[in-house]
Amino acid sequence: MCAAWKPANLLLSLLQVTYLGKMTISGTQFLSGCTEKAVVTLVERHALAQQQGTCPGSSSLLEIRPFQVRLHHLDDGSESPVALETYQVARIAYCTADHSVRPNVFAWIYREINDDLSFQMDCHAVECESKLEAKMLAHSMMEAFRKTFHSMRSEGRIHKSGSTDEFAEDSSTPDDSTPDDG
Repeated sequence: MCAAWKPANLLLSLLQVTYLGKMTISGTQFLSGCTEKAVVTLVERHALAQQQGTCPGSSSLLEIRPFQVRLHHLDDGSESPVALETYQVARIAYCTADHSVRPNVFAWIYREINDDLSFQMDCHAVECESKLEAKMLAHSMMEAFRKTFHSMRSEGRIHKSGSTDEFAEDSSTPDDSTPDDG
């Protein structure tokens, strides 16, 4: 077996975080800074809920894998999982760990499909112990997106356009965001 071979379901990242919540945002074009306003609001809401003693347990484990991100909400007393949210990597439009309000916040924009088949864009945010951990999550998410993209292309679910495919060809160090999934 080659040392570079890794199974497709490889866990890319598992980190204990504080879930700050989610907020519906508008737009479909996501550029640097597009999560800042939502993150500021989520940080303020979380801080206010903590001050008022109304903050539900927000300790969580964020697990990033190819094809899927899992957010395990933990019971504050026992640290046992009490709820699980899953997110399909292919429906994550953007992620970043570059926030001026708190550099240790990692956020992602997820395309949520409603019952009537319409969609909404939700910004989710988690607070990490450090800026480095937030950047690590962004890198892991980019790797998950890359693996998902390559798999979907090889299965014929994504077709190469006439433009150059710099994402698939680029071997440089990634920045802290994922491109729009289309």
